[in-house]
Amino acid sequence: MRTNTSALVHLTAEYCAPVWCRSAHTRLIHPTINDALQIVTGCMRPTPADNLSILAGIQPAELRRKRATLFLARRAMVSGHLLHSALTCPPSRNGRRLKSRHSFVPAAQQLFSSPDNKNRNAGLWADHRWNAEWLENTTTLCTFMPDIGTHPPGTALPRTAWVRLNHLHTGFECFRSCLHKWGMASSAACECGAEEQTVNHVVLQCPIHQPPHGLHGLTVLDDEIIEWLLSTCPEIQCDQAVNCYNSLKQ
Repeated sequence: MRTNTSALVHLTAEYCAPVWCRSAHTRLIHPTINDALQIVTGCMRPTPADNLSILAGIQPAELRRKRATLFLARRAMVSGHLLHSALTCPPSRNGRRLKSRHSFVPAAQQLFSSPDNKNRNAGLWADHRWNAEWLENTTTLCTFMPDIGTHPPGTALPRTAWVRLNHLHTGFECFRSCLHKWGMASSAACECGAEEQTVNHVVLQCPIHQPPHGLHGLTVLDDEIIEWLLSTCPEIQCDQAVNCYNSLKQ
């Protein structure tokens, strides 16, 4: 699913991106990309969009477009390239051929002058920028994934276990508190007697459903945690609940 998303969604959405990616209309393709990432990760719609790309191991769309711009700019620096003269001897402000305020040449020069560029190739630059931006993130997922990459933790797990792990990592799960709000459970109470069965309650406090080793166990992913995710995690008809929730949001 991840490979198909990269090939069919991202590559289509990034076709000729260095030309148009600075347009004000670029944001219109983000909902389609986010929908695809939700399918890949199994996450729910309230999940932050930046978390989706982290869990899928696919760089954010905006960063991928900048990477494409930098890649083309580095190729254009070779003598004989069609864009070589435009990039090395850009026209004056009054002599621009395009009226666009965000054309390719100024964007490429800005990327070249970026302090974190340091003559890296486009791929390494994008990886460095992605990790630098993630260090400034404050979402729940940062607790479990301080470092990010193309192979996030848990991707080797069975699909069901990985999806449930993603729900727990992001804090959006189909426990009774959510099911009660959606009219799919008669009460929000947990079987242990707590008033609400939330993600934090199950992971940190619940004497019945708490995962092995508590919060730390969700980062270790040993055999006990995998068994808990597959059979013990108190998820109630997750697929049905997610489909119901998503249909309500639409």
